[in-house]
Amino acid sequence: MNTTKPVDKPVIRFYFARMKQAFHDLPEEEKTAFMRTDRENLDQLGMKAITMVDCSWSSKEWDYVGVEEWPSLETIREREKFEQEVLDVSRYVESKVLLGTAESYEEYGKG
Repeated sequence: MNTTKPVDKPVIRFYFARMKQAFHDLPEEEKTAFMRTDRENLDQLGMKAITMVDCSWSSKEWDYVGVEEWPSLETIREREKFEQEVLDVSRYVESKVLLGTAESYEEYGKG
């Protein structure tokens, strides 16, 4: 396993998320405010959504799986702090996150 942190590459954040009952129990106005605040921070930090997949209809474990590109590891750390201190996201979402850097698939298995 390579433990060198990426310095000059965007960081890919791969996540699995399941909404907790506490989120479902919020009044619609509060859900909307939560999602608006969430989105504004994502945009402010420069996150690029690669994909978000709704798998709630096929999985009991996860509602969503997503892939995001972040400018740096530092911006992800800023995001994590925001999730904890402002959104209190662990109250509303159970998640699993993996970080990595993009690699080319172009030459895979060709050599």
